[in-house]
Amino acid sequence: MRPSLVISLLIATVVTANIAKAQEAGDSAADLRCLAIMAKINQLPDARHQLESLIGGYYYLGRVTAAKPDLDLPAATAEAFGQMSASEFLTETNRCEKEMQARGKSMSGIAAAMPKPPGQPKPAP
Repeated sequence: MRPSLVISLLIATVVTANIAKAQEAGDSAADLRCLAIMAKINQLPDARHQLESLIGGYYYLGRVTAAKPDLDLPAATAEAFGQMSASEFLTETNRCEKEMQARGKSMSGIAAAMPKPPGQPKPAP
């Protein structure tokens, strides 16, 4: 194999790996912003919003923890919240809510696909 071809293949491999790492870092940063949003929404006095944000918070907590298990979550979440402007907060809230709605549809599909419990026995006469 020619040296220039080997070098080109090496460069392509390194670039592809770096792009994958950057995308993963971007995904976990987006998930961290969603976690921060869920935590902030959970502070609202509305019980419905608290429940929805708690569910979403656990979802994003799992994603962030899986991607960055050693992250100082309280500090990183507060920092992610502090870095968002009001307009970014609204844009990100919309994105996170759409993602959670899609996950909710998936859960409904999973529930529908599960075997149904057997019928209750009939009472004796």
